[in-house]
Amino acid sequence: MAAGGPGDHPLKDILHFDMNVYDTECDNLIRELAKYVPENILYQSIDLSTAFNIDETILIDLKKELLEKLNFEKNKAKS
Repeated sequence: MAAGGPGDHPLKDILHFDMNVYDTECDNLIRELAKYVPENILYQSIDLSTAFNIDETILIDLKKELLEKLNFEKNKAKS
């Protein structure tokens, strides 16, 4: 079982240890999304399994997915 320290999970690394996992834009999207969505829901709704083996195509797709989720959550919060 993981100790829960840096390097154990990309979401924890970004949110709790302020580490850079993907790139600045993507990491910041995740941090902003966490303001609207509880962390346990983020674990379930974002595929972070590629964090440590990511190429440019996967990164572009992840950014798109995160931006869509963030915009959805922001609009939901306005309602």
